[in-house]
Amino acid sequence: MYEPLLLDMLRRSGVKATFFVIGRNAAAYPYFIRDMTQQGHEVGNHTYHHVRLPPLPLNEAVNEMRWASDIVQKLTGKPVRYFRPPGGEYTPQTLQAARSLGLNTVFWTDDPGDFQNPGDAVLESRLHRNLRPGGVVLLHDNAPEMLNVLQGFLRVARQEGYALTTVGGLPK
Repeated sequence: MYEPLLLDMLRRSGVKATFFVIGRNAAAYPYFIRDMTQQGHEVGNHTYHHVRLPPLPLNEAVNEMRWASDIVQKLTGKPVRYFRPPGGEYTPQTLQAARSLGLNTVFWTDDPGDFQNPGDAVLESRLHRNLRPGGVVLLHDNAPEMLNVLQGFLRVARQEGYALTTVGGLPK
């Protein structure tokens, strides 16, 4: 519901982002994935069913990652390079499995908790407090309060001299 608004805001702001998408959602809403790609955003893997990986048998965890990468690659025409495990939960085996599929696992430096909709002021404060060079901010495209404060956050980040980019655009 919020994806068109988010993509429009990013487009108008000239900001590119990395979207870690759930495979089944990509399959259900392929036009959003195509819009992301056409606008220059990066699309990463967030498993097919958004399941926590550690309790799964390794072959099921691998399938979750593989299926998500397959649908994203089919829709974008590009290999998937990045993976974010749901909830940030992983085991050494799931990290190795991701590597074996050609995926670099990505975590975040700032989780402002937008998914819980803590209120615009709280969310805004958390975003600004943790702004730093090379930081990776975890946001969700289905959190309405995120949309309320994102435009201001993008403006402040630029005013403070931060270059906003995709995961692939971060300095190595």
